[in-house]
Amino acid sequence: MEYDDYIQSGKIASKARQEGYKMIEEGLELRKLADYLEDLIRGEGAQIGFPVNLSINNEAAHFTPAPDTDLKFQQGDLVKLDLGAEINGCLADTAVTKEVTTDKWTNLIKATDEALENAIKKVRVGAITSEIGREIENTIKKYGFNPVYNLTGHTLEKYVLHAGTSFPNYDDGSRVRLYPGMTFAIEPFATTGKGKVKGLEFGNIMICLKEDSEESLKILRKVSRGLPFSMRDAARSIENYDYVIREAQKKKYIYFYPVLKENKGEMVAQTEHSIYLREDGPVVTTL
Repeated sequence: MEYDDYIQSGKIASKARQEGYKMIEEGLELRKLADYLEDLIRGEGAQIGFPVNLSINNEAAHFTPAPDTDLKFQQGDLVKLDLGAEINGCLADTAVTKEVTTDKWTNLIKATDEALENAIKKVRVGAITSEIGREIENTIKKYGFNPVYNLTGHTLEKYVLHAGTSFPNYDDGSRVRLYPGMTFAIEPFATTGKGKVKGLEFGNIMICLKEDSEESLKILRKVSRGLPFSMRDAARSIENYDYVIREAQKKKYIYFYPVLKENKGEMVAQTEHSIYLREDGPVVTTL
C-alpha cells in the first residue's frame, strides 16, 4: 500500500540521517560520507530519493560531493545533511544541521529545530500553509535570526520530489488548505543574514528534463528514475560520463542544480521532516 511505502521510506531516511549525523566529524571526506549513506539507503531496501546533500556554512542546499573530490569537513563547519529515500515512488525527505567540533551556532540550529516542532503542531486537515509559515518565522525570529524567505517546504508525490504546493518559512498570505492523504516536507531554514539565497555554481546535482532515443541519455534516465541524480551516480554507471553529461546539457536534456547560498555569506541552518497527513492528524514519517 502507498501509505506503508511512505512509512517505510521515512524509516530508512531517518536511519540514514541519524547515522550520518553521528559520522560528521573533522577530517572525514564528504564523498565517503555521501557514498556510505546512499549505500545504506539502498541496503535497507529503498532507493535514494536524491543525492545526499552536504551543504556547508552559507550554503543552504544543493551541494553533493563530486566523484573525484577529497574535500573534508573542517573545524567550525556548519553542515546541513539533507537526504531522501524512495520506495515504489513514495518519497521521504529529511535534514539536520551539525556544527563540527565548535558550538558557535548552537542557537541557530535550535531555531530551526524548534521551528519545525512548532510547525508540525499546526499541521491538521484544513490548516492553511501560511499559518504554518507564520509559526516558523515567529519561532526563528524569537532566537534573533531570519527565516530564508525564498526557500520552502514542498509536497511529495510519486517520483516527484518538489510537487505542487509550497510550504513557506513565513506568512506569505497563501490560502492552500491541507487535506487527508497529502504528503509533504516542512523544512525551516534560519540564517544570520537577511533571509535570501541565490543559485551560484554547479553543485554536482542534475535532473533529466526529457527522454531521448540516444543510448547514453537512456542510461541517464535509467540512473535517475526521473529524480535528481549526482555526478557520482553518472560516474558509476556511464563510461565517459563527463562527455555524456556535457552533451546532454548542450541539448537541454538535463538541468544543473546550482548551489543555493546566502547572499552575503551569512550562516544557514536547516531541519526537515516528511509528513503523511491522515484524517486524524499528521504522521511524521522521518522521526
